[in-house]
Amino acid sequence: MTSERPLLTEEIAAYQRDGYLAISGLFSAAELAPIDEALRVDPTVAGRLYNVHDGEGVGGHDYLGWTRHGDDYLGAMTRIARLVEGAAALIGEPVYHFHSKLVCKPPHGGDIVDWHQDFGGWYQDGCLLPDMLTCIVAVTEATPENGCLTFLRGSHAMGRIDRVVSDHAYYTIQPQRLAAMRQRFQAVTIPMAPGDGLFFHGNAVHSSPVNRSGETRRLLEFSYNAVSNPPVFDGQDHHAVKPLEVVADDALRRGDFNAVFGDTPLHDIDDPANEGYTIFNRDHVPVHC
Repeated sequence: MTSERPLLTEEIAAYQRDGYLAISGLFSAAELAPIDEALRVDPTVAGRLYNVHDGEGVGGHDYLGWTRHGDDYLGAMTRIARLVEGAAALIGEPVYHFHSKLVCKPPHGGDIVDWHQDFGGWYQDGCLLPDMLTCIVAVTEATPENGCLTFLRGSHAMGRIDRVVSDHAYYTIQPQRLAAMRQRFQAVTIPMAPGDGLFFHGNAVHSSPVNRSGETRRLLEFSYNAVSNPPVFDGQDHHAVKPLEVVADDALRRGDFNAVFGDTPLHDIDDPANEGYTIFNRDHVPVHC
């Protein structure tokens, strides 16, 4: 499978330098139309969107998560060539799907997502190396007003930072260390139009503010891991290497999926017995392990 939109040498170099890579128009409006329409018709996804408190504040975010993929729209997006091959090019080896999320930041609220690295949690899952990344695809516009992401450019070069438990979140960075980071690394806010893509390294330090607008901010987040880097801890079958049949970049345009939500198993993150519970709730996962 060869993507219609392979990453350029200079884009890979920019990612390695900055810890992130923003790509305008990675997906078209027509490709996003099915999920955009489905969410406008049923914003709660039949009640399966779960509120998770993951920062400072009281609003939380609404999440939908999956680690396995079927033949519906979510499954096609998870396996589409431009994401999978892009992730492999940036990581430097073949990848598999680690997990994905639909993240909705509600209007006039939602948490401030504290400065953090994603690999801190993935290290807790048992992954040894930060050969992992996420690609965000904006379903709606993401702006400073509604809570777009800000990165500390080049912060991925620090490596993994210990997580510190706080009253609001499990991933807070020690305040004195964070203050020094913010002096050393330039903070770059990245607005996104619908369809824009944003790849970022698992060690890139990032945050986002509350949504001060009257509209919900919706993002899709696809996380990939190097096939050589599965978790070594028990209880991580959902994060084990899984076969990944890449689909062509024109799959969404051709309508090569059976529904928006259907075959892809969605996590019940209110149920501690559900395999996706610890992706969102780390109340019984040791911070230092």
